[in-house]
Amino acid sequence: MSILEQIVMWSLAAIFAGSAGLNLAGPEFVREEFEKWHYPSWLRLAVAAMEFTAAALLLATATRAYGAMLALLILAAVVFSMARTQEWLRMQFPLLMGALCVGLLV
Repeated sequence: MSILEQIVMWSLAAIFAGSAGLNLAGPEFVREEFEKWHYPSWLRLAVAAMEFTAAALLLATATRAYGAMLALLILAAVVFSMARTQEWLRMQFPLLMGALCVGLLV
């Protein structure tokens, strides 16, 4: 594995682990996002579990592809949610992360 792949993998794992921690802690602005998107409050915890799982799967060579695919699924849901509320400029980061996940898969 090249140094670039390692940087991408560790960066994605850190971002997903941090996002999972944020969803788990549930500060007001995170809760407001889920309310704005009309999602049930329990979904925030399910997303946190999926994000932690994606982060962990990304770290092991044998499961990296599964982690990237789970991460892509999560990111697709985020982009879909933002598209429904027309938050076009906020899609940049999730789309970039998705591109990095695809890069790990090829």
